[in-house]
Amino acid sequence: MWHWRDDYFKTLKELSATAAKVPEWADYATFCSQYEHGLRTQAFGILETFISKLERLSFSDRRRFVSWLLAATDGAPGQHMAVPHPLKIRIVEPTLVEWTAVEPHCSEPHRWLGGYEHLRCAVETDPTDEVARRKLIGLILGNVDYSTHELPRGYMGEPNHDLASLREAEELIRGLTTEENRKEFTKDVEVQRLLIEGYLKER
Repeated sequence: MWHWRDDYFKTLKELSATAAKVPEWADYATFCSQYEHGLRTQAFGILETFISKLERLSFSDRRRFVSWLLAATDGAPGQHMAVPHPLKIRIVEPTLVEWTAVEPHCSEPHRWLGGYEHLRCAVETDPTDEVARRKLIGLILGNVDYSTHELPRGYMGEPNHDLASLREAEELIRGLTTEENRKEFTKDVEVQRLLIEGYLKER
């Protein structure tokens, strides 16, 4: 029988299989396996053990795990299950922040920290970082979409600021290497621009 979270459990199963190949990540593999089978209480007990061990490891060991985990779960169904709150606040976020200090010219930690400033820094640090570039474009367009989503009843932002944001998005889009991505994002920009310009004409 199909379950509405089948794709979530598939993500956990795949992560468990990969993590099991690294001895230091065995507890995380077990956490994923237990969680996949619905044994949430047992799973989080094992996760606590894993986090406690990882907190005592070197930065390079923590960075290796965080880099793998975030790349493997980026955009995956059930990402919130694979990177639960205790793991996020005690391992993932502190390691990413430390990473930005240890390797200030590396785009990856900024890519995963997210938010406009970090994503902008990731793209400026490494213009070839396609993941960061797509995330930044998506963030900008999402912000503009928030401004326009109540139209024609009302505008939630500042139109001229949003038009400037769309120009920034267009500049970023030109740096994408995949034509399909460029076309998709360009279409989104055009839709938002038409909405804003239509609003300005009617004011």
